[in-house]
Amino acid sequence: MSGLGPRSLSLCIVALVAGASLSSCAQDELAALDRLGQPTGLAQTPDGRRLFVTNGNWDRSRTSSALVVLDLDAVELGIAEPRGAGQALEPGRPCRDHGEDARVECDPSLVIDAELGVRLPSGAGNIAIDRPGGQGPLRLLIPTRVDPGLTWIDVFGEGLGDEGELRLDCGQAEDRFCDRLHRLDDVSADPSRLVVDDQGFRFAYLPHLLGRRLTLIALDGERGPEIVDVESNFFREDDLFDSGLGGGFAVIERACDVESGNVPELTLDCARPFLLATHRFWPGVRGFRVAPGLDVIIGGGDVRILGPNIEAAEPKPLMGGMAFEDPEQGDRLLVVHTTPPALSRVDTSLDDEGAVGADVLATVSLCTNPNLVRVHRPSLDGGLGPPLALVTCYGSDQLAIVDLNPFILVKTLDLGDGPNEMLIDDARDWLFVANTAEGTISIVDLDAGNPSYLEEIATLGLGTDSRTDSPL
Repeated sequence: MSGLGPRSLSLCIVALVAGASLSSCAQDELAALDRLGQPTGLAQTPDGRRLFVTNGNWDRSRTSSALVVLDLDAVELGIAEPRGAGQALEPGRPCRDHGEDARVECDPSLVIDAELGVRLPSGAGNIAIDRPGGQGPLRLLIPTRVDPGLTWIDVFGEGLGDEGELRLDCGQAEDRFCDRLHRLDDVSADPSRLVVDDQGFRFAYLPHLLGRRLTLIALDGERGPEIVDVESNFFREDDLFDSGLGGGFAVIERACDVESGNVPELTLDCARPFLLATHRFWPGVRGFRVAPGLDVIIGGGDVRILGPNIEAAEPKPLMGGMAFEDPEQGDRLLVVHTTPPALSRVDTSLDDEGAVGADVLATVSLCTNPNLVRVHRPSLDGGLGPPLALVTCYGSDQLAIVDLNPFILVKTLDLGDGPNEMLIDDARDWLFVANTAEGTISIVDLDAGNPSYLEEIATLGLGTDSRTDSPL
């Protein structure tokens, strides 16, 4: 098979993160359904038994992306009973000691059910989850960027309101490609991360890395999800370096609860969702609402959120992901500054007139090129340890860990090449991190009662380099 070397692969994936063109990356054969290949998106079944992973095909060495399905029970057993370093692996014994450090390494092909996988257009990104009708099948919605579009896949069985074994349906043919009836082809170029509304409104929100666009998707269209509005000048252009670049990265919804009085004025007593979106090349966020029934985006104001040493930044992406410290309250917002690298705590409390504020309370510097943030609150599940912000740093191959009580960086953990999307497995107290460029998935221990707390305990992928913890 002809393909790209490590340097070409790295350049293609850097293009993904930075928002540049991927047209120069080559194509070859069908994406494999029995291995990891530039893993990007992560999602889990409600019972925690299966992990869905998108293989992005960012180097275009294949003709498609893929969605593969891992057996997490088999992974858990393999990590608990690893074989010795260098020993052969087989079904039932998929993991062994790494040999050069304390990690366990597992062979992904032994825990992937190739019969469940499906193929998608190239450039598959994150996995957003919907439950149509509340009790219907699990629906996976996956944006693709090299071939712009949105594909949805329905998942049945294993506790999802249907009897029988797990099965996926996207109209896949014999070659396992999802059919056109499960795809939106009219998605504009450079889609970023898709977000499904979490306050009961039947919408999904899709910012675009370039082109300044924000797309509104109605989840219950006549044939499935459908685009109902596109704001073509939603995001600001770069005004620091006059590069002409403009785009967005992440969207987050602020909680609204009439009974508790947590009601932003612009929501009309929680009848409209109130959301925030990060600009990619402008240092701040933009608020917006959606009018149900009219299915239109109602743009709001922009708020600058300046990180440290913003004057030293280069014409690169400035803002990344967001997460609320307490999603039910929606006051303290964590915002990632990609350049210069930092995490800010922002107070979005309501003022006397019910308007949402955006006051920076604290900022901590991070490792290079951070993009995504997740919040781990173990006390909510009866666990030990402080609440943490977990931030992947794509440029330095690290995970930054911030203790939210004093709001300080407590650890920077070395992972694989290109750490990107994260998923927290609350039942196992594990953090999954997709190392996109390395083609592996790291598992970090989040159980404060274990000696391996906040260490990479396992890697789904064989033959990786040894890791060493970095100083703060």
